Amino acid sequence: MRPADLASRAGAFVLVAVVIASAIVGGGMLAGGGGGYSPSELTVEEHQSVDIASPPAEEGSIDVSAATSGKVVVIDAAHQNNVDEIQLRPLVNALTENGHSVRFYRPDRGPSGEALNKALQDADAFVSVAPDNRFSTGEAKSVEDFLDAGGRVLAAGEPETGGLGGGSIFSISVSRGGATSAEFAPALSPHGLTVGSGYLYDTTDNVNNHANLRVSPAGESDLTAGVEEVVVHEATPVTGENVLLRTDSSTELSTTRDASDYGVLAQSGNLAVLGDSSVLDPDWAYVADNEVLVGNLVDYLVTGERTPMPEPSGSDSGPGPAPRR
Repeated sequence: MRPADLASRAGAFVLVAVVIASAIVGGGMLAGGGGGYSPSELTVEEHQSVDIASPPAEEGSIDVSAATSGKVVVIDAAHQNNVDEIQLRPLVNALTENGHSVRFYRPDRGPSGEALNKALQDADAFVSVAPDNRFSTGEAKSVEDFLDAGGRVLAAGEPETGGLGGGSIFSISVSRGGATSAEFAPALSPHGLTVGSGYLYDTTDNVNNHANLRVSPAGESDLTAGVEEVVVHEATPVTGENVLLRTDSSTELSTTRDASDYGVLAQSGNLAVLGDSSVLDPDWAYVADNEVLVGNLVDYLVTGERTPMPEPSGSDSGPGPAPRR
């Protein structure tokens, strides 16, 4: 190629580069013309808008009001629970710093009604977070015996189908997985509590991400005392006679796209179900009034009155089916 041709092409390239740079600075080419770039124009796939906004306050501490000490709380780690001990640190620390013991349920020969019954014999509360294996009939019977004996139970889950997933308040891509407290359903259903599938989102009123929702108390309860606003992340809906936290009516469910004021916390006697386990996570426990809710949950777990549990009766159907993929 002749030097004159090279010079001509180089000059054309420089001219094009200058034109593109001018268009970017002027805002007319990449921002759709006029007005320049604005955060509201930054979008990814459907529903996943990201707005540059101030997050709710992340401050405070988890205060426990109960004067009790020496209670034993057993945390389920036998059902491929989709959280680890680090993610439960706010809950565990609040318990141990107030004089209570925390044990993780990890049976040597796999979960069963007999193994769970043995683990709960001297316990005061049982927590199952995001189980990915369904509780067997025998295990559900052990939970029922534990409740009948005055034990307190908290089931916390995540949506059955993945959406935005876990992470911090600005997360848009990391998934916790498909664990859901629906795997705890054999123990929930006798008490009129149900857990939906899919995740809740709101494209008009959210906290920096369509699956980060503000929820408010639905009535007076010890579990919501002092709570004005909780922020949940990709919660799954829960139902029951006594729903304690609800979303706004503009909230939609990913599986149906129906808008409603969905429940995310419900209680029946000594059994409570929370539709978002990330409230217990260090990334979320101190957002808005989340730390107040976690403190209330700790109080709830350590204020029951236990009586001795009966020995397990009947056959155990063994562990539940393998997790869905």
